[in-house]
Amino acid sequence: MAADDVERWSTWLATLYALCSRDPRSNRLVVGDAAPTRGEVVLDIGCGVGAAVRRAAAAGADATGVDPSPAMVDIARRRSRGRAGVRFVVGDAADLSLSDDSVSIAWTIASFHHWPDRRAGLVEVGRVLRPGGRLLVGERRRRRAGGHGLTPADADGLVDLLRSLGYEDASIASHRAGLSTMHVVSARVPEAV
Repeated sequence: MAADDVERWSTWLATLYALCSRDPRSNRLVVGDAAPTRGEVVLDIGCGVGAAVRRAAAAGADATGVDPSPAMVDIARRRSRGRAGVRFVVGDAADLSLSDDSVSIAWTIASFHHWPDRRAGLVEVGRVLRPGGRLLVGERRRRRAGGHGLTPADADGLVDLLRSLGYEDASIASHRAGLSTMHVVSARVPEAV
C-alpha cells in the first residue's frame, strides 16, 4: 500500500472499518481453504483488524498479522489481547520482518490489490515460506479492471507471475462469498531437494 494510502487509515477510519468488517466471509473462506492446523506458522499479509489471524490461532496455528497501517495493527492487538499464538506487526509485503523459511502458510485476503509492488511482495513471501509452504491470495472477482479485487484476466496473470517466480501448483478457485464471488489463487513453494 502506498504511503499516502496508509496515512488515510486514521484511528477514526480504522475504527469505523473495524465496526463494519468484524470477520468478513472472505476471511472464513480463505482460512477454511488454507485449513491451518496445530504447529503450523501462518502469516496474514494486510491483516487489517486481525480476524483471520485469530481464526488461524483458534485452529492451533501460531499466527502473525502484518499490516502497513499502525491504526489497524493497534485495533488488531487490542481485539486479540490475552489470546495465545497471535502477534501483529506494522509492515509491508515487500519487506517482511520474518526469518527465511519460517512460515507454513501465507495469505492475503482482500488486500493484494493494494500492494504497490506485487512482484517484490511475492518474492518476499517466497523467501519466508518453508519448502512446500503455501500461499493463498483471496480477492473479490471484478468484471472490469480497477478497484478492489481482480478480474479473471488479473487472476490468470497472477498465476503466470507466481509460476515465473518459481511457485508450483498455481491455480485459481472461485467461491461465493455472500453476494460476491471471490478468486482464491493458491500456489506453493517447491519442496526442499
